[in-house]
Formats: sequence, structure tokens, C-alpha cells
Amino acid sequence: MSKVIYLTGAPATGKSTLTENLANSHAGTRIFTYSKELLETVRAREEYVSTQDDLRQHSASVITHEDVAAVDKRLVELLKTARGSQNIVIDSHPVTIEGYGFRITPFSKEQIKELSPDTIVCLYATSEIIAKRISENPAGRPKPSEFELGLHTQLQCQIASMYALETGAKLFFLDASVKQNELLINFINVTNVE
Repeated sequence: MSKVIYLTGAPATGKSTLTENLANSHAGTRIFTYSKELLETVRAREEYVSTQDDLRQHSASVITHEDVAAVDKRLVELLKTARGSQNIVIDSHPVTIEGYGFRITPFSKEQIKELSPDTIVCLYATSEIIAKRISENPAGRPKPSEFELGLHTQLQCQIASMYALETGAKLFFLDASVKQNELLINFINVTNVE
């Protein structure tokens, strides 16, 4: 039976790698990656934003609430046509670190109920591990303090918990400090993706 799975977590917890590995091992699974969708939306009007790194670097200075609403609309349309016929994993992180602090762009109560995920998975790792990963591969991300990274993880976990309370979805927090293949196995086990 096909499922809708909402995946979140702080930057550098491995969401992109996990979804790439999942797509390679489960060809029938559709991945909806918010950052890729936002990049396409922003790229249409901002010529200096051409990569994911550019988007992360400029973040709130180029991503508007209207951009997020447009991506939300595409997601809802996808779910209307594909729900029930294939597994859909929504890769999103509604919390971003900006120059002024944190920006949170969550789904409204109505939106999250309309998405109605079967399972919500939030990845986490220690601040030290996330800081090391960002130092090794910044990918356009700012270099936040370990305090900010810990707070970022907590905020992502809180939003995942609120979404689960609103929808009744199963909620799992997965330790993303493990090896990539182990994280994939854990994800498959908790979501029952076939």
C-alpha cells in the first residue's frame, strides 16, 4: 500500500542523501524535494540563483512567502494525482537560519491536514556532527554556532511533533549520525516503504 511520508530535519542531517538512496533502491517512490522546487521557482525570476548552493546562500533574501505558497500548491496537486498509486516522500525543512536569526515557514493547519501524511520522520544529529558536516561541505549554508545548530534541530523536531498532533500521523525521530546505509534501513523499517 502506498504512503505519504513527510521527512524533515536540520540542514546536514542527510535528508538529500537519504532520499537519493531511497529513490535508487525503491524506484516506485516519488521524492518531492522542497529545496529543488523552490530553486526552480526562484530561478525563473532571479538569474544569479542557479544552484542549490546559491539558494541556500541567499535564502530569505530571495525566497518569498509567495514562492513557498507556489511550491505548496504544486505539492497538493501532486498528492491529488499520485496519492494511492505510489509512495511519496516530501523532503522539507520549514526552519532556516538567516542572518537575523531563524525563519519558520510551516504548513498551516489546513495545509498539513490536506497533505495528511501517513508517517512523519525527523532526522537529528548532535550539533558537533552537523557542524563538522557543514564545515566539510558548506553547500552554500551559513556556518552557524553549535548553539544555533542545536536550536535548529529542536525547532525542526517541534514542528514535526506539531504536524503529527494535527494529523495523527506516526512520528519517528531517526539518529542521522549513523552510516548512510543504516539510516536508509532505519527509514525503510519505520515507514514500511515497500
